Amino acid sequence: MRDVRLKDIADKAGVSVSTVSRTLSGNSNRIGKQTQEKILKIASELGFAKSRTNRIKASFDEIRLATVFISDNESFLSPFFTKILEGIDQEIHKKDLDLNIEHSILTVTDEAFSSSIQDNKIDAAIILGRASLDVIEHIKSCIPVIAYAGLNSIGGMDEVLCDAGKGIEDAVCYLANLGRKKIAYIGPTDKQNIANEHRFTGYKEGLKKSTLDYEDILVEDIFLSPQEGYDGAKRLLNRAFPDAIVAANDNAALGIIRCLNEKGIKIPEEIAVTGFDNIEASAFLRPALTTFDVPKSDIGRFAAKIVIDRCLNPRKENILINIPYKLIERESTVDKEGC
Repeated sequence: MRDVRLKDIADKAGVSVSTVSRTLSGNSNRIGKQTQEKILKIASELGFAKSRTNRIKASFDEIRLATVFISDNESFLSPFFTKILEGIDQEIHKKDLDLNIEHSILTVTDEAFSSSIQDNKIDAAIILGRASLDVIEHIKSCIPVIAYAGLNSIGGMDEVLCDAGKGIEDAVCYLANLGRKKIAYIGPTDKQNIANEHRFTGYKEGLKKSTLDYEDILVEDIFLSPQEGYDGAKRLLNRAFPDAIVAANDNAALGIIRCLNEKGIKIPEEIAVTGFDNIEASAFLRPALTTFDVPKSDIGRFAAKIVIDRCLNPRKENILINIPYKLIERESTVDKEGC
């Protein structure tokens, strides 16, 4: 007779394998008392021996993993998130991973997400995007195993980050070192109810570090899209004329550069522009965009790796992986010959 697996207990109890694993390993603070008692009773009836001296490793046959977009303003259609999803897929389809992983892509506002939660169809999740603290706490209460992959830390869970706040700070310092004195910012600010968004803070820190004054008229609060970047640049130029613009990401920079080109403003002679994340299109703008390269596929790979590890090896400690970004200097800040 084969050994009793966690999946056997989970099937009989009508819960996920991760819930069984957390209960049997003592990491069950978010699991109801009745559910815990039910799992322990079934485990005993099936002859599953729980060691009280050795930490249990969960022997999953499969993991139902969801990648969940926590904002309906962001999706897999974004070139940034497409690359992260590629990295997630690379990791979960590795040939040496002796595990069946059922992977779905959901958005927290969709009915499919609600039904998956209600029907207990998600063992673990990688969350992408930016949202309010209420949304984040709701997801944490529904799914026991979570990792966040992105640019702005949430805290209280496993995270794989490329620190956009520090990146925007470095962008301001880079522009100041080029002699720019009136540096504007177009991107999300603290007016938006977003828990994991730190780029505006990075902008202000960069000004402080460069001994430049902060001015409200040099800030445009936008969502991160080319259209929003375009509209934000038009509003900014109606009231001020900076000598540099820091775009919160490359998507916004696409619209900003189009706006400057339409107005006949010379880039970088009159206004320099930087982005952040280095999507493929940034190299093909005219002028090509100076930006900071984010290893997007690596973010996805490491997020999948640590969420699978937590499923297989329940632990209380959270893991933080910080992946460095790299300056990619192009014609939008430095006049270069040739193309």
